[in-house]
Amino acid sequence: MRLDLEPIGFPFDPSVYSGLAALLVGFAWLARGRGWDPRRAIYYCCGILIVWAALETPLDPLGDSYLQTAHMVQHMLLIAFAPPFLLLGLSPRMAAVLLRVPGLGFATRIVPAQVIYGVVIVAWHLPVLYNLALANNGVHIAMHLTFLAAGVIFWWPLIRGTAAASRWQMSDPQRILYLLAGMIPMLAVSLVFQFSNQVFYAPYVAAPRLQSWLTPLLDQQLAGVTMLVMDMTTMVAEGLVVFYRWMLAGVNEDLRREHDPEIGIFDELSQGPSC
Repeated sequence: MRLDLEPIGFPFDPSVYSGLAALLVGFAWLARGRGWDPRRAIYYCCGILIVWAALETPLDPLGDSYLQTAHMVQHMLLIAFAPPFLLLGLSPRMAAVLLRVPGLGFATRIVPAQVIYGVVIVAWHLPVLYNLALANNGVHIAMHLTFLAAGVIFWWPLIRGTAAASRWQMSDPQRILYLLAGMIPMLAVSLVFQFSNQVFYAPYVAAPRLQSWLTPLLDQQLAGVTMLVMDMTTMVAEGLVVFYRWMLAGVNEDLRREHDPEIGIFDELSQGPSC
């Protein structure tokens, strides 16, 4: 099996631009009278920009026709980087409207969110499904949409604006445990890629080599490293924010007990922007 070669350049897919436009229009509709502010709009637009970068830049043909590593960068942008920014754009009132969508309230609960996220990651990286996605454009689109959806579902209980609208909420220590559990599926797939001596996806074996030293096996190993590093970047960043907020809450509580006159300063800090 050989990948259908595409020129390495900026693709133009009307369906992608239609989808991005729909996301922007939907945000504008949700934002009217429901806690809109410029900061949230900036976060949301950053999420849109990340989705565009994944699907409408040279990264897309490079990953589809030449390098698994590039494809992995694309997938990580969709599942790990875009969702938190999109959700940071939502106020609790905006999130409450979205929770009226049938099934979303259940899917974004703690346990279902972890299960859906893990199943999506593992299932799509099975050779039978991954090879099918490379060979069939419709399946490939479904892969990208489910990655983005699974990322949104996973990050929903972590982002303060969306978590506040949910029935089930976590304390900061629980959020850290949730993040650690969420790293397991990506870590498992990444380690298989890094330490296997077998190339799992046949189209990349037949793909032309952009550099002679970049063999299909090395490409797969680099894809595994890329997957792990990009996932760790988002998870650790969120973990540090949660840990800081948790520690700051403890400091505030100690100061309350001591009736410290500077307690107001710490209270003001604790209300700052956070994931």
